[in-house]
Amino acid sequence: MLGIDIIKNIRIARAIDRFGYSFLNRIYTAGEIQLCNMNIECLSGRFAAKEASIKAFSMLLNKSFSFRDFEILKAKNGAPELKINNPYLQHFIKTKNLKPLISISHEKEFSVAVCYITKEEAIC
Repeated sequence: MLGIDIIKNIRIARAIDRFGYSFLNRIYTAGEIQLCNMNIECLSGRFAAKEASIKAFSMLLNKSFSFRDFEILKAKNGAPELKINNPYLQHFIKTKNLKPLISISHEKEFSVAVCYITKEEAIC
């Protein structure tokens, strides 16, 4: 299953300017806020990755999910890593032996992300 999202970085900057921490705390975990340290490109990339994850898992399970169900952290090698905060999803992923993968990219005004859900054994 695949999910993709693109966002104009200025939209995140404007939302933070307008709503401040109420916006940040509704979308991001404390770990993500600390990791990004108010870097708009970082926050935008994580927003897109969460949207891509919501789309992929919603299509897979025909169920709705929220931004806080997903956390985008950094792996030891610096790559984005998806952490699932939803117990139902955690159980589903474990029992089906799935591995969600995230990729984030930036280009001046935009951030884009892809979530790809594959079988654990399919990863080389």
